[in-house]
Amino acid sequence: MAAVCIGLLSACSPGDPSVPTGTGSAPAETTTPGSPSATATPQPSVTPTDAPSASLPAEEAASVVYPAPGESDFVDPESAVGGFTADYAEFAAPEISDYMQGDSRSGEFEVSAGGNRVTTVLVRQMSDDAWYVIGSTTPDIQVAEPVSGAAISSPVTVGGEAVAFEGNVVVQVRGVDGDVLGQEPVTGSGGPDLGPFSGDIAFTDPGSGQGAVLFLTYSAMDGSLEQVVAVPVGFGG
Repeated sequence: MAAVCIGLLSACSPGDPSVPTGTGSAPAETTTPGSPSATATPQPSVTPTDAPSASLPAEEAASVVYPAPGESDFVDPESAVGGFTADYAEFAAPEISDYMQGDSRSGEFEVSAGGNRVTTVLVRQMSDDAWYVIGSTTPDIQVAEPVSGAAISSPVTVGGEAVAFEGNVVVQVRGVDGDVLGQEPVTGSGGPDLGPFSGDIAFTDPGSGQGAVLFLTYSAMDGSLEQVVAVPVGFGG
């Protein structure tokens, strides 16, 4: 299966009834990269000031997950990942690695919600000189569709492979401001290996603008968010 196509570094919710509530046995161990060296506290500030805000070119806007294109006040990558983990994805107590630089305007962080469940968050400084999150990936959720930058309409077809507690993956369609436009569960593998998932997710279609499709998995122990894949999309496909 193809992985999420978020190779943009060099170029440029809760409330779902299917989310576990803290009962049941822990998910089977999966083979994932080791947990990175991380610093759980203090979290980066998510309210930096004095960054410029301007409209982004269409090509840049199409790659943005968070915040809305042209509306970022994040003056550094740490602030961008802090806002994404706390306010957008809503991790409960994430451990965030040091910044790993790619090119001069982009890089990534590894975010752990406990154990070896790691989400890699990709960030980039756009032409307005502010920082944005342009996607996130994890080896436990391999998304084949939609691809990064796809134009979608309701219902959107999703597919790929995943391993999670009871195979449960929650799919959300988010609007440009992060509001949930639609949400449904799909089922992959309960472990230990990846298993296929697919589904058609209905959502309130704004008809234009940018957004994202999120694939989320939750802890068997307490129902908190463990991992998230975020794919930037446009509406009106």
